[in-house]
Amino acid sequence: MKFTKLNRTVHNWLSIFVALPLLLVIVSGMFLLLKKDVQWIQPSSVRGVSAQIPQISHSDMLRAVNSVEQTAGLKWTDFDRIDYKVDKGMLKFITHDQWEVQVDTTTGEILSSKARRSDFFEKLHDGTYFGDWMKYYVLIPSAIFLFTLWMSGLYMFIYPYFKRAANKRNKKLKAQKHN
Repeated sequence: MKFTKLNRTVHNWLSIFVALPLLLVIVSGMFLLLKKDVQWIQPSSVRGVSAQIPQISHSDMLRAVNSVEQTAGLKWTDFDRIDYKVDKGMLKFITHDQWEVQVDTTTGEILSSKARRSDFFEKLHDGTYFGDWMKYYVLIPSAIFLFTLWMSGLYMFIYPYFKRAANKRNKKLKAQKHN
């Protein structure tokens, strides 16, 4: 089988296996690109009163967060993560259920309490939503296949130009030999 035919066959078959995982990465990636622009994906960070050293204690901040219905009764260890935004004078409490509460570090006031979907899209994007098997057995092979598709597609694009140039060169050499 000629390399050109083999290349086209490999290119066609790999595209079938890459299609769904690539679609997942593309769609989730589009949402992630917009996460700072669309509040539905990730709530905007609200600026607190002061970007100075926090004025209220950690226990007061937790008490403020517990005043929100979605986070009532949660302890420090019940949160997925807590992000200090020192430059904005606030603290983000993010639950495992992807609820985000922002607390002013000066007054203890609740600045925002909204659903946060960006973490869900990140987990879809890197495959961890489905488990590590998805990352290792689907997404990494898909990335390798996608790279192979890129290489074979590039070959299919460039090959005709090289072939034409070689044909022109051969015609010139034949013409020179006959003269």
